[in-house]
Amino acid sequence: MTDKDLWTRLAVEALRTAITLFVLLLINQFIEALPFAGLPVFDGSVSAADLLSAVIAAVAIAVFLRSALNSRAALNELLDWLPGAGVLTGYGAGVAAALFAYTAFRSVAVPFIGEFDWVYQAFFLALTLFLLSRIALHVYGASESISRFLIKLLSPYGGQGRNPGLADDKEKKK
Repeated sequence: MTDKDLWTRLAVEALRTAITLFVLLLINQFIEALPFAGLPVFDGSVSAADLLSAVIAAVAIAVFLRSALNSRAALNELLDWLPGAGVLTGYGAGVAAALFAYTAFRSVAVPFIGEFDWVYQAFFLALTLFLLSRIALHVYGASESISRFLIKLLSPYGGQGRNPGLADDKEKKK
């Protein structure tokens, strides 16, 4: 597949995800404007709008993570200088999803856990730190490839200059 096709595939996936997330945002705004949005649910501790917003947030997170999963193969081919670029994108999407989920589910979770709010915070802190450490380990593992790409990119000869190591190997083979 050509680079143009891969970029087109990524653009279509990004646009499809953006449209879906926008529609979910509109649905959420509509739900909050309904007259029964303040209806108490679960012994009055959570409103109907909060509960439905949490459900929509869960769908939005699933759409976002699915988009990251769908773009993995194209990213792996386009960013061949970064081994596992699609996996790295998945970890980044996981961090974004965790940060979004923290605020999205807070209004539904806190009334049930009461003074154990610290458990909710600790869970999302641990999840975010885990994903960030996976990103750091992945980048560290790919650091040689990234370094080679950056040196080639920043070379004043554009990577076309004489490489003594390769020239010496060619002469030895003759």
